[in-house]
Amino acid sequence: MDKILSTRSYGICVFSLETLQDFLKGKKVRSKKLLEKFQKDKKLYLDAQKEGVWIPFVQINSIDYVIKLDGHDAPFDDGWEQKMEYDGFNIEIKDGLWISDIGSFYTFQANEYSGEEGTYKDPYGIMCYYSGTDISYQTLDGYRLYSDFKYDVPAGKYLLSIRGYARKQALERPNSNYGFFFSLKKVDEFHGFKNPREEIYDFNVAHM
Repeated sequence: MDKILSTRSYGICVFSLETLQDFLKGKKVRSKKLLEKFQKDKKLYLDAQKEGVWIPFVQINSIDYVIKLDGHDAPFDDGWEQKMEYDGFNIEIKDGLWISDIGSFYTFQANEYSGEEGTYKDPYGIMCYYSGTDISYQTLDGYRLYSDFKYDVPAGKYLLSIRGYARKQALERPNSNYGFFFSLKKVDEFHGFKNPREEIYDFNVAHM
């Protein structure tokens, strides 16, 4: 079954929890409002890109996307059309790779990514669930939506590529008509970095 990631925040991101925590500790960052921190502190954000800490893919439609990782999921078949491709983004993995709704970084809760299991209600009364492999929530009309998925990937430094896809023939909900395919190339060291927020990048497959 396909992994369907729901974003309510116009972006998704990729990170490894231990890499992120080590980086924040080294920078003496204690705030849980990580998205705001990265947006306001340009040097911190660029350092995160250089060191392969966190990759944001922003300015995409706030909808559901099929998420696939090379070597873990089957590629998109001929019912899909590739719309874009970018590569060479630094990512260091220490304890697995998370692909997440960027809204998870509004107020980052590390315990939800650490392998623990639990449930809670958010301020709007939405029931939320977390485990060692995914994070989800129950909508008021009974749908279970997923905001984060974890992949077991060996530790190391990698260059990440992202390809965007759209169905050739759109389907009705709950099917997703757009998706992203990620792949990783292991490297010994990072040489330079690419900033996914530069205007040369357009990740919004729903408008292509």
